[in-house]
Amino acid sequence: MKILFRFRGVLAILAALVYFYFLIGGIETFLNNDPGQTAAWKEEKPNAFFFNVMITFSIFLLFLGLFNRFLISFLLTNGVAWFLAVMSYFKFSFLGEYLYPWDMMLYDNVLNLLPNLIKEVDFGKVLLYFFGAIALVAALAAFIRIKKPKRLIRLNIWMRLVLIIVAAGFLSLFIFYRSIPNVETSLKDAGVTNITFDQNRNYKTNGFFVTFLLNMQSAIVLPPSGYNEKNINEIIENLESRPVPAGSSLTEKPNVIVIMSESFWDPTTIPSLEFAEDPMPTVRQHQNGSILTSTFGGGTSNVEFEALTGFTNMFLPPGSVPYQQYIKHELPALPRYLDGLGYHTTAVHPYPKWFWNREEVYRHIGFEEFIDIDGFNDPLYKGPFVSDEQVTRTLIEQIERTEEPLFAYAITMQNHTSYNSNKYPEFTVETNTPPEVDPVFNLLLRSFTQGIADADAAFKALTDHFEASEEPTLIVFFGDHLPALGHDYKMFKQAGFVPKGPGEENWELEDFKDMHTTPLAVWSNYGADIPELGTISPSFLAPAIFDLAGIEKPLYYSLLENFQKEMPGYTSKVKIDAEGELYKVTPDSVEDVKRVYELIQYDLLFGKQYSKEKLFGQ
Repeated sequence: MKILFRFRGVLAILAALVYFYFLIGGIETFLNNDPGQTAAWKEEKPNAFFFNVMITFSIFLLFLGLFNRFLISFLLTNGVAWFLAVMSYFKFSFLGEYLYPWDMMLYDNVLNLLPNLIKEVDFGKVLLYFFGAIALVAALAAFIRIKKPKRLIRLNIWMRLVLIIVAAGFLSLFIFYRSIPNVETSLKDAGVTNITFDQNRNYKTNGFFVTFLLNMQSAIVLPPSGYNEKNINEIIENLESRPVPAGSSLTEKPNVIVIMSESFWDPTTIPSLEFAEDPMPTVRQHQNGSILTSTFGGGTSNVEFEALTGFTNMFLPPGSVPYQQYIKHELPALPRYLDGLGYHTTAVHPYPKWFWNREEVYRHIGFEEFIDIDGFNDPLYKGPFVSDEQVTRTLIEQIERTEEPLFAYAITMQNHTSYNSNKYPEFTVETNTPPEVDPVFNLLLRSFTQGIADADAAFKALTDHFEASEEPTLIVFFGDHLPALGHDYKMFKQAGFVPKGPGEENWELEDFKDMHTTPLAVWSNYGADIPELGTISPSFLAPAIFDLAGIEKPLYYSLLENFQKEMPGYTSKVKIDAEGELYKVTPDSVEDVKRVYELIQYDLLFGKQYSKEKLFGQ
């Protein structure tokens, strides 16, 4: 027994290691909802599984070194591991993405959206698990306080330091794998590669904890190869400005209204769904193209980021949120340039200004005014959110009270999730799903489609108003992303819109395109010759706006047009070239213009802004 007592600390640590072996299996099964998939992963990727076990074990050793308490360290490690896993599970349920390190910065958004999430999630079960865990911890604490059992481990200061250094060092190998010599190569030899272009596959292939740590260094954006003042100046010298297209009869600057409509998407593109009437006749009548959006089911601010700045999320760490992470200083952008031309620049969003950090961002990119929910006087609601009809009224009021030409960027809110069956007191739309689709999805589809019909009606009211107005006005209307209807794209899969199977495993490039394409409609009351715009990323909206409004473009937008000529649709999921061909990876033929685009974006967003004055001339 003395030998057992002497080595019981070692035995306890070994028992903890065995426990973490089973913990990783349990967490992976919880996240993927498939024990068979977890078993296959452990067999096919034994090194990745081992690294996940050792990461949680290292966190435990780190806590043990810090607190010198076995039980406290054990409970803390479990708490951290399960907290991250549960957060990832719910994020994947709504957005089809796992948890990224930078998501930790978005806690305000999550907390304020809880009332809507509660309608979608069985929070009774969640609370049962939560209070069960609290009760377990309380029982253990009471046991320790009353029984005062002998401590399993009591480490001296030197051994604690060794544990801290070893554990922190091991974790650092994954966090800073790109910076520590030979680590990236060694991980590749072990079958672990950070698949940044496909994060869902990344998490499934490498496991949750390995991928989470590998993504941490991506939160730091490093300069692209060749970034220096000389190269930036050479790029600018080779750019050619493009004149305003001939034929514009405008004698005054037109108002420019851009509406990014929440979750606006054409549900009739799914052939198996039935609708009593076309839910979007006005948008369909004026549709001139499509937006290839970088997000699904959420992430509105990332789409907005591209539309207002011309930047692309492709040159940023996967899963990052520029509004939260990167826009911390004045930036040249569409509203700032128009402000310099004498426009009154206004952003309209009927939701609190803190959401997606918009208040700070709008100040940095040049909006003079931001009308958030507090700026609406007794607004008209439709369901839980301010209606699209109210947004139209507000835009009209803004133009009527503004003497200068107005640039307004409006983000609607009415069709935001959730799409529960009682979202609206009454419905004017009728939908029908085929027998293979769960009946509950017809109720969700009806709520979503009602939002589409109302958004279309609001767009019609806006065009009708300016049809009778003498003020020249250009209106651009597009959807930010498709709606999340069911966990793991369930409604879309059951309706046959995309292949069934776990996540996006069986999807072709065409499926990714379908799941990231929203309508784009452009209208004017001054007879602008509006061309077919094709399928474009939001980054390339501004050059079209300048041309249609008869506004001279700064040199920066020539750079965007150069890239758009080669690859008008550019996202991590799918890329579209000028001929409509689809790609997963940027083709070699586009690498030269991509390098120019990436260097200029880095210079303006993170660098010394060597190019700012020459590209924008303000």
